[in-house]
This record gives sequence, C-alpha cells and structure tokens, in this order.
Amino acid sequence: MLEKEFERAGIPAVLVTALLPIARTIRANRITQGIGITSPLGDPRTSRAEEKALRRRIVLEALDALAREPADNKETKGRIGG
Repeated sequence: MLEKEFERAGIPAVLVTALLPIARTIRANRITQGIGITSPLGDPRTSRAEEKALRRRIVLEALDALAREPADNKETKGRIGG
C-alpha cells in the first residue's frame, strides 16, 4: 500500500479504506474506515448533500489521525455509512 511507502520516506500518511482487515495485516500506521471498495470516500446511493457531509466527515477523521503520532492512533471505528 502507498501509505507504507510514504511512511518509510518520512511522510506521514493515512490509509482510508473499506478493507480494514488488509490494512491491519499490512500494519498501516494510521487507518480511517472508508465506505466501500469502489468509493471509499463516498456513497453514490445518497443525495449530493448527504454524500458531501459524509466525505467531509471521513476527511476530517483522516486529518485527525494524521495529526497524531502513530503510537497514539487508534483506527477510526464506527459506522460511517453504507
């Protein structure tokens, strides 16, 4: 995953994914749960306004994870949608 390569280069990164077991397997330092495999940052079944709010929430959670040191991070959990 690209997240690991960025981290190796000294660039903090967050992995936004719907595939949490894989993210845990590769030991990603910062994980934020996305919605689906084909659209991790949105849900095409929702209205434009709902999807915008959903995307904003996911991005804010990812930014929050990015602001913390990896040892302090707990993956973002909870039902985001879908």
